Amino acid sequence: MRVPHIRRRWLVLATLVVLVLVTVRLLYQPLTLDSYRVLDTQTLVVTGHGAPGAWTNLSDVTETDTTVTIRVDAFTFTPFPGTAAGYPLDVEVRLDATLGGRTVIDGSTGQAVPLAAGQGAVAP
Repeated sequence: MRVPHIRRRWLVLATLVVLVLVTVRLLYQPLTLDSYRVLDTQTLVVTGHGAPGAWTNLSDVTETDTTVTIRVDAFTFTPFPGTAAGYPLDVEVRLDATLGGRTVIDGSTGQAVPLAAGQGAVAP
């Protein structure tokens, strides 16, 4: 069976688009949060480590009475090998309610995120 020339072009184009989308999705990974610091009662800055120039996206913030779960994704593309995987990436998070005594949870691992060194206890 012979495929018409125009259909073949659309098939090739659709295949290329799917390959590009799959590649981009594989480069877009969750960022493990290492610590957080408090800017004010409703604003946090969470810190993770990745490659320099990574694009970060605050993908989810879920607040309950006892926890604040934060998920950050990072898009990393490094065309050449490098050793800069420990580059700090900061993302500002605005909460609906004050942090108070709630625990900050990393949404990608489910683990508690520690308060950054040098930060005191958070006032309610």
